Amino acid sequence: MKKLLLVLCVFFLTKGLAQPFARSWDAWFGQLQGGVNYGMQDYGPIYGMGIYKSAGNHGFGVELSKSNLAKSNILSASATLTQDLCRIRRNRRTPFYCYATLGLGLAHLRNLNVQDNFLLKGDDMLQASVSISPTYFFSRDFALQWKTQYTRYGLVDYQLNASYCTSLGILFLIPAFKPF
Repeated sequence: MKKLLLVLCVFFLTKGLAQPFARSWDAWFGQLQGGVNYGMQDYGPIYGMGIYKSAGNHGFGVELSKSNLAKSNILSASATLTQDLCRIRRNRRTPFYCYATLGLGLAHLRNLNVQDNFLLKGDDMLQASVSISPTYFFSRDFALQWKTQYTRYGLVDYQLNASYCTSLGILFLIPAFKPF
């Protein structure tokens, strides 16, 4: 009887430990990031947040970020496409994922030296970004994510042509969020 009880405990314990690492394949996730940004020959803080929809090992989302570089405030918004590089063709459930992300969006640079009358009275730019994000899921609905990103800016009137950033953040499941 004790052996049977031990076997059942081990079976249910391993089932219980394996299940939290299984990422939800069709879910909405939120993200909060904080890190360091480099551009215009200066370092500054960067803060970001996003909402992502995962569908299998692909995904899409919206990211918003704010950074300070060389006495300038940079606000940006981008639409992103994501692919898990560890599982390009098959969906395997493990705690570790490595996401590659492409993004397109708009950025606004606010500086006292830039005073134009177009849109938001600053340097309004198009941006394209590429990032790699190793992610470790502690449970089905919470992960730690390290993100390294390169962003290139177009339609620049001021000094910001490109920026590099690295940030650490959390990724969390939003179970009640179902916009469509």
